[in-house]
Amino acid sequence: MKKKIKSDKTCPECDFDPVDHYFEGKDMNVYKNRKKDRKLVKEYCEEHEMMHSNDKCKPIWRECCGILNGYSVTIKDINKKLW
Repeated sequence: MKKKIKSDKTCPECDFDPVDHYFEGKDMNVYKNRKKDRKLVKEYCEEHEMMHSNDKCKPIWRECCGILNGYSVTIKDINKKLW
């Protein structure tokens, strides 16, 4: 088995390597420090909340490297009927 070689861009805290997540020469990672990425994440959350009016969507950013780790979706009113 080959040993993985870390790139110089690997996060020292979470060991995330952005080089592993390139797709056909495009950076598929979403970073908090990029204005266009924050805009996409905000639009995604707004769209989700519009489609699911009882949900609250919030992005989860990694503290160490600022990459998007996922989304936290919270149901606003658990007693509200969804149909």
